[in-house]
Amino acid sequence: MAAGGNLEGRTAFVTGGSRGLGFAIAQALLERGAKVAIAARDEAAVKAAAGRLTAGSDARNVLPVVADVTDADSVDSVLAEVHAWHGALDVVVNNAGPQLTPAPLDKVEDETVASAFDTKLIGYLRVSRAALPFLSRTGSGSIVNVVGATAHLLIPNAGATGIVNAGVVALTSYLAAEAAPANIRVNAISPGMTKTEGWLTRTEAMGRQQGKTPEEVRAGMAQALGIRLDRWAEPAEIGAAAAFLASDDASYVTGQVLRVDGGMTKPVA
Repeated sequence: MAAGGNLEGRTAFVTGGSRGLGFAIAQALLERGAKVAIAARDEAAVKAAAGRLTAGSDARNVLPVVADVTDADSVDSVLAEVHAWHGALDVVVNNAGPQLTPAPLDKVEDETVASAFDTKLIGYLRVSRAALPFLSRTGSGSIVNVVGATAHLLIPNAGATGIVNAGVVALTSYLAAEAAPANIRVNAISPGMTKTEGWLTRTEAMGRQQGKTPEEVRAGMAQALGIRLDRWAEPAEIGAAAAFLASDDASYVTGQVLRVDGGMTKPVA
């Protein structure tokens, strides 16, 4: 097996891989030697992301695929396609999920919550269930779920996201127990505030409204959220955490949630 975080010779599949954390995770896996299939619903976006990932390198190491995690047939089909790509599957990263508008739970529509569960929690289950028959039993088989800080902290107006993320934590624990006899590990990372494209755009808009720079907005949010390291994460730092859990450096780690949030300690407010 590969050692030292090296993923040479391994095949990985990342959902929601065309942007944000999914793209960063795919990039981290690729940099460590894995061949990476990235999935998204938008064909143009996922092909463009594959082009960015392979700029200056071998395009054969990245496979862009179109998949809808809310559709079991789509998920089954794409997992079979990814496995056939190199005749192997070692790493699955469940990342696809919706961006919810902040709101208190008594104002959130049932359909919004149901859609979030269907896309993220049940979507992760669909992908994992479809992947299990293909995942390596030699010790390289690994599933990494992307959770979120709202699973652990009470953040105002984030209840809908929180209950979905809490479900992913439970999914990770149960799936780890059930996959262990097949020598497949299941873990999760729980990112905090990260400088993804979406958040950079959002903090720029907030800065214009508040008469501040985006950096000042982010610094204020870091302070308000009680982030001990007093800064936001770079996407590459989240990618590195996911790659660690996928590698042999984490060969004795399963059923765990690694919080990659700079020590966020937001009190109830």
